[in-house]
Amino acid sequence: MPAPPIIMTEIIWRRSLGVYTMEERGFSMDSTDRALLNAIQDDFPIAVQPYQILGEAVGTTEEDAFKRIQRFRQEGIIRRLGGVFDSRRLGYYSTLCTAKVPEEKIPTLAKLLEGMPGVTHNYIRNHEYNVWFTLIARSKAVAESTLQMIREVLEVSEIHSLPASKIFKINVNFDFDTSDDDKDSLNESRDLQQQETKDHLPYELNSQDIDLIRVLQGNLPDSITPYSVIAETLHWQVEDVISIALRLLEANVVRRFGAVLRHQKAGFVANAMGVWQVDPERAAEVGAIMARFKEVSHCYQRPTLPDWPYSLFTMIHGRSPQDCGAVMEKISLATGVKAYSMLFSTVELKKISMQYFLE
Repeated sequence: MPAPPIIMTEIIWRRSLGVYTMEERGFSMDSTDRALLNAIQDDFPIAVQPYQILGEAVGTTEEDAFKRIQRFRQEGIIRRLGGVFDSRRLGYYSTLCTAKVPEEKIPTLAKLLEGMPGVTHNYIRNHEYNVWFTLIARSKAVAESTLQMIREVLEVSEIHSLPASKIFKINVNFDFDTSDDDKDSLNESRDLQQQETKDHLPYELNSQDIDLIRVLQGNLPDSITPYSVIAETLHWQVEDVISIALRLLEANVVRRFGAVLRHQKAGFVANAMGVWQVDPERAAEVGAIMARFKEVSHCYQRPTLPDWPYSLFTMIHGRSPQDCGAVMEKISLATGVKAYSMLFSTVELKKISMQYFLE
């Protein structure tokens, strides 16, 4: 059944999560700011002078583009500026986990997961399955062993792994273009086409690749020529840094290279996990339609459970819970799927970027 009406007002809901928008923090953006944020989310230039390229693209100078992006970083709107990697291409195994955890045991679980570098996200959501976390490990066996350890420590049996069986979309980009807020939200998705043709087998990495990955998975240096700084750190030529980074991007080892935003601070304060009950024979068709919605950042097919009939997952971002609900209704109309639910995060316990090859 569709999710129940949202009774909490937007302002109370935001305050309950400690969320403040840019405007409430006294941070204003002009058209150049918005153009830069749109540009750098998945396409930060890999070049000797990246800020010169960005400045020319949005009609400003190299120095001005650098200062504006530094401001975004200092204000916390940009959480990280660097590479986002495909775990499978690196030879890792990833899964989404869910659990029914008694309230009194949540602090113990939170502390346990906080100390696990392979757990990158951990949320409390408004559902009987109240804990949701991601787990990345060197193999499926290691991940399953980790989950069994968690079950034993917590003395909770209902902790389940729901790995993606099909990826329809991964594209965590937020649209800051305010010129046409009423434009149709159903767009052609280049991400779906890329995912369909993308090779997810592990890529054969050499020692130089791994050395550079260890650097690019962090934050780019606060320099107007960041790749030159990386080259100095690695004792390489800057041309080698750029050529290897571009090769890893072309090989889909780097899924995207750009800014990872704190979406709440960027004004997209609502984050809903939409889950859908879909017949297996329709999953591919329906997932393709869902992936075309610009408000959907992730779209996956996952296993069901005896008391969890939802096989398609969509992460939806909006400026309010009502926005997310409206998108869910549009998706329902577009796909004909009536059995769905919308889970909001009530507490964010952990959110970090995965650090690979640091074992």
